[in-house]
Amino acid sequence: MDSLPIDHQRRIVTHVAGMRALGLLLGMLPVLVVLGELEAPAIMWALALGNGLVWPWVARQIALSHPQPGAMERRNLYVDSAMGGVWIALMQFNVVPSVALASMLVMDKLAFGGLRLALPSVATLLGATLLIAALNDFAMAPQSSTAAALATVPLLLVYPSAIAYSAYVLSQRVRRKSAALEALSRTDPLTGLANRRAVMAAAEHELRRFRRSGHRASLLVIDIDRFRQLNEQYGAAAGDAALRAVGATLKATLRDTDTVGRLEADTFAAVLTDASGPGVGELAERLRHAVAAAAPAGEAAACPTVSIGYAQLHVGLRDSAQWLAAAEAALRAAKTAGRNRSVSAPALGVQPV
Repeated sequence: MDSLPIDHQRRIVTHVAGMRALGLLLGMLPVLVVLGELEAPAIMWALALGNGLVWPWVARQIALSHPQPGAMERRNLYVDSAMGGVWIALMQFNVVPSVALASMLVMDKLAFGGLRLALPSVATLLGATLLIAALNDFAMAPQSSTAAALATVPLLLVYPSAIAYSAYVLSQRVRRKSAALEALSRTDPLTGLANRRAVMAAAEHELRRFRRSGHRASLLVIDIDRFRQLNEQYGAAAGDAALRAVGATLKATLRDTDTVGRLEADTFAAVLTDASGPGVGELAERLRHAVAAAAPAGEAAACPTVSIGYAQLHVGLRDSAQWLAAAEAALRAAKTAGRNRSVSAPALGVQPV
């Protein structure tokens, strides 16, 4: 917890404070019943009420005001365990409440910190129990009355459910954050399209699908013509606008089932599912014309053109890297032939503008 950002540590402290308030309130009920049965002095009643009603919010404030909230909250959790041991001894080891308190204290430490937190907490609980028991001449009254057992029921029913629900909420939060991080790891930040990793994963998927069931697919590599000159003449902002505009045009023109992404710098790629034959060349030409017609807002002079190389899946391809290499070879042929055109692999026959 100490390695987390301070804001995150404070959120954890606030969460633990709520669980502590619930647990101590429920745990106070059987303690008060047993103290009444033992005719305990008023000081013990005051201590029980303070521990159950005041301590959760004092602990929260102590942790939140500390430079390292996580470290201070860990100490607070050890105090909780120590106080649990105090009450077990002062209740003279009344079996049902004592076992319930010890179980709940161990359970919540396991839930929030695993064995690393639970083991020292257990040692703290045992140490406090033995110390107070020794000061109380090891007084023993293990028999639990019906009232003490009934007062323990809310703690046994409600607190584990609250811990379980809390763990579920935290796990869902972690799952959502993991999904968001996974999406970020597969997304190009400038254009919002898939990045190289995601494009190659889609290409590999289509290649496996082709080998398994014969479904055809095609791979397009699209490069902005003279992008370096565009950057030098109009500036980096215009270059970024051009990249976003090209990406948006590609995304709008292709199907939702296709994967379009940015391979690098000024080069895009598209994996077309169930696409083969002359229709792929026609689509490449539509993309080329659509890009040429889509100027970034306010930057008509910076409107780029693109060259496109494409390769259709066939049995001679070893892997997705070779498939990409075939499309890139077609792209180089398009640029050599004068740019602003599309070329197919493996024949590399130039399709005039």
